[in-house]
Amino acid sequence: MRIFTNETLYRRNARLALVTNLTGMFMLVGSVLILFNSDRFTQYLLLLFGGIVLVQIGAYFNRWNRRPDLALNKALASLGEQYSLYHFKSPVPHLLIGPSGIWILLPRHTRGTITYHGKRWRAKSGLLARLGSEGIGNPVQEASWEAERLDRYLQKHWTKGDLRVQAALVFVDENTEVRVSDAPLPAASIMRVKQVALKGDPNGKLDPEKITWLNNLLDDYRK
Repeated sequence: MRIFTNETLYRRNARLALVTNLTGMFMLVGSVLILFNSDRFTQYLLLLFGGIVLVQIGAYFNRWNRRPDLALNKALASLGEQYSLYHFKSPVPHLLIGPSGIWILLPRHTRGTITYHGKRWRAKSGLLARLGSEGIGNPVQEASWEAERLDRYLQKHWTKGDLRVQAALVFVDENTEVRVSDAPLPAASIMRVKQVALKGDPNGKLDPEKITWLNNLLDDYRK
């Protein structure tokens, strides 16, 4: 399988997470020292507020250290040379292209047992398993937004009919169990994402001509 990863983007945002976290922590420590050792209350508030903001920014960018792309690479490596996997090298973060179609992959670092009932995704796990676990959020809405963004990009270049875009929710923690059968989009553990990608929608399958065209188009994509 052909794999393309924007390593520059990963490294840049990982460094940004480290710098903002450390700076935020130093500012918080400085605010405490000022509070107990002087009467400069205004400076204390500025350092406290700035530290909180930077720590929150650092927590957001810290997701770049999780590297779900590595888990996806390992799980899908045996698909063969007809498939190409793009990580932040296309209009959407994680994109798989091959005979089974165009797949938007939505990775999650969620632990526990995953279910879907009453239009709600749930993750059932113990207290310890929740530490460091990522929320599921609204993957249906996310898939819709990413599909629209990808469609707009493809429509600028492809004029020979519609290209069907599919999406799948992927839980990259190997201990996560997925018990979902009636969700609005496919969901799979990292151990079964290959089977989901190979099955796909029959109407979304791609012939060699389309695969070659898409690969050539995305090979020239610049994030």
